[in-house]
Amino acid sequence: MIGTPPCSALFPFKASFLIRGPGEPRLPVGVLVASTLEPEELPWLRRHREMQRLVETVRRLRETHVYSSEEIVRIVGERYRRVKPRRRGLRGRIELELRRLEVVFNVSYSRLVQVARLPSTREMSEFHRALVLSFVGDEYDEALKAVRRALRVIREFWNQYRLLIASSQDAREAAQLRREGSGRILSVVRRLRRRLEVLERVRRELLRTHVVSEGLPIVVVAGIPSAGKSTLVRRLSTAEPEVAAYPFTTKTVIVGKARVGSIYFYMVDTPGILERPVEQHNEIERKAYAALKSLPDIVLFLVDPSPEKVQDTESQMKLLKEIYHGIVEGRGAGLLVAVNKVDATPREWLEETLDTVSGALQGIGSASLCSPRPLFISAVTGEGLGELLDVVQRCLRAKTPWLFGG
Repeated sequence: MIGTPPCSALFPFKASFLIRGPGEPRLPVGVLVASTLEPEELPWLRRHREMQRLVETVRRLRETHVYSSEEIVRIVGERYRRVKPRRRGLRGRIELELRRLEVVFNVSYSRLVQVARLPSTREMSEFHRALVLSFVGDEYDEALKAVRRALRVIREFWNQYRLLIASSQDAREAAQLRREGSGRILSVVRRLRRRLEVLERVRRELLRTHVVSEGLPIVVVAGIPSAGKSTLVRRLSTAEPEVAAYPFTTKTVIVGKARVGSIYFYMVDTPGILERPVEQHNEIERKAYAALKSLPDIVLFLVDPSPEKVQDTESQMKLLKEIYHGIVEGRGAGLLVAVNKVDATPREWLEETLDTVSGALQGIGSASLCSPRPLFISAVTGEGLGELLDVVQRCLRAKTPWLFGG
């Protein structure tokens, strides 16, 4: 088990510790009593809060059923037909029309209230927020706002028309007001059709995406399609991504837990990214960027030198530099470059790849590099993976010392 110094030696406040398991880092989770440090100066606290937001986001997504407009209207019709008169006379007819309108209001309002409980992107974890924004931009938040506005309008219609019906002078007037009030409420519901579709589409997509929730260090594996990312993650972690010989096999972010020595960490398999302008990235590539922007302590970039590579080495190095300058450098994350498929690449090709990759690494800050040279590995045969894990272990200790009592 990784030893952790006494809390008082590390932090100027009281905290309890949650132990994740043998060999896994321990995180302070107690309430701060006194501290002169600002939250932004406490990386472990940022990590802990982010994991809490992530778990809460998933919980709310799972517990929420997003009703479609058609589904709400159908339920209204089913309940509406069950409403029968209880007594005769004008008072009985007014009561009947009020109960009918109440059914329309209750069904519509209660179903939309459930939808409105979905978290906004501001309430989500950084990872989920990045996924949503890459997936539909501002559409999700706009849809959620529209649902919450609709709830206010529906309640106003209910309050307005129940008073009008209650003061009706005859049964015909009561029925006319009920039809008018019901129609206006259901019109609001129908106008939400596209908004509700967006919310459900995003909710389903987020729940299909694997998440990290234990506060362990995170290694995100990136590279072009078919570079061997899924094969590597499958070999080293508990994840079981689909492995195939065609590009873009991985269509979402997949997470597995790995171990090296006494250190547990997450390995995140991301969809392949082609080196091309951002506006040309497809939905699959945007998911990879969402993971890269919000998750990594280390980015493990796989280079494909094989004859079957989908982009040449120079293009792969352009992608590497984009990820470094656009993400790694700003996050203070580590960067480790590994040349994969050494078992399936001619020797002279590997030598050319080494020259190209070494030249690219010279333009990257040494503080970010987990290794000053690229590692040569085969995710299929296991060649070089021992050295890879040793470098990952050293780099994680350097990049996330608060997780290991450093």
